[in-house]
Amino acid sequence: MWILFALIMMVVALKAFSFSFTMALIPFAAGCWCFSKSSRSDLDDFMAFSFFFVLVGFAVMAIAQLI
Repeated sequence: MWILFALIMMVVALKAFSFSFTMALIPFAAGCWCFSKSSRSDLDDFMAFSFFFVLVGFAVMAIAQLI
């Protein structure tokens, strides 16, 4: 059930018109998939990846505003 929900969120994210909405839904869908696995190490890996992804997003937005 969780994997189906994650896939639906991925489709919604890819079909969304807003870039920021898409960037918000993709990690959310990946999080639903990781939470469905119910393993502590998988959740830790996902949180670390999400944190890195957010930092990269902030850096890209900061560079885009400077240009």
